[in-house]
Amino acid sequence: MADVTTTAAAAPISKLRTSLSTSSDNLEALSPNAPSLTSRVIARSSVGTEFYLYKHQVGGHKPLLRSAPGEVCKPALPLELQFYQGLASTYPQLIPFVPTYLGTIVVDLHPSSNGSDNVADRTNSDSVASTKSSSTSNATRRPSRSMDHRGVSLILWNKEIVRDQASFLCEYLVLGDLTQGYMRPCVLDIKMGTRQHGADASPAKARSHSVKCAKTTSATLGFRLCGMQIYQPADGRYVLRDKHWGRLLQPEDIPPALRFFLSTGDALRIDAVEQLASRLRELQAVIERTTGIRFWGASLLLVYEGDLAVPSTTVRTDVRLIDFANCHHDPSLVTPDDGLLLGLDNLIAHLDQINADAA
Repeated sequence: MADVTTTAAAAPISKLRTSLSTSSDNLEALSPNAPSLTSRVIARSSVGTEFYLYKHQVGGHKPLLRSAPGEVCKPALPLELQFYQGLASTYPQLIPFVPTYLGTIVVDLHPSSNGSDNVADRTNSDSVASTKSSSTSNATRRPSRSMDHRGVSLILWNKEIVRDQASFLCEYLVLGDLTQGYMRPCVLDIKMGTRQHGADASPAKARSHSVKCAKTTSATLGFRLCGMQIYQPADGRYVLRDKHWGRLLQPEDIPPALRFFLSTGDALRIDAVEQLASRLRELQAVIERTTGIRFWGASLLLVYEGDLAVPSTTVRTDVRLIDFANCHHDPSLVTPDDGLLLGLDNLIAHLDQINADAA
């Protein structure tokens, strides 16, 4: 296969967009104002709080919900809840690099009472677009699961919840929405480290996760891309990629994939590249002095403003660690998490190279 690392630096963004498409159904676009994501109630709390699908989800195994502006809700798993509740006293240095913890709430997931049993039946063809590709890149050999205009959260909702017609209560974490205040947030979910399973994983699950790491860039680079959305100003829509696409990527595919994420329209967003790299270095310095914990299964969320009307001098970016359900706490661990640091080192190096190539 051609050296993608070498050729990507000079390739026009429009060509990169085509080469990174995985099938005629993979290059999906969703409208930023799709009504089914912003107005349809799909769950309620015991005190009547209404919940909606979170429209900027690009990865994960469970659907994220939203209630009040600036809040995102995800199922509360024991280790992750423990992580957030003990963060201020145990790892205060991490607070600027994780979502704000706002508490928990009990949600009634009852499809028949809130109308969500029919969510999957509604589509809006005006909000969907696709582009065909004939690329032979590694990232094109297996089609990615298609996503309609409601995106990842709807797919996960239908898979995990709508099938179960029994009423049940579920405790959710309430976290700060990392896309709050952005006009058109571009979001990249990156699975970090060389190990993703927790200490309590069954042998079968541990084996499955180990094989997945070995077959992807997790083993060699310490990270793999898990999903993204990029705003395209030409048609006012988001382009989506999912975790199945990310698992296909080999090390040589990462530079063009990152360039693809860091481009709105045909313009490489050097302002965002520089700010994200700077923020990653700050996180790297913190992780280097953080001991007693292994961030197994954690991800990084990279966010930047995709609205070109926002002045470059005020463009917002963010870098946060998320997903701590498999973290391992042990005071006897006197060294930092080498797997996470490997991923941060390589990710920073890739962004630095993108910046250098554009100079």
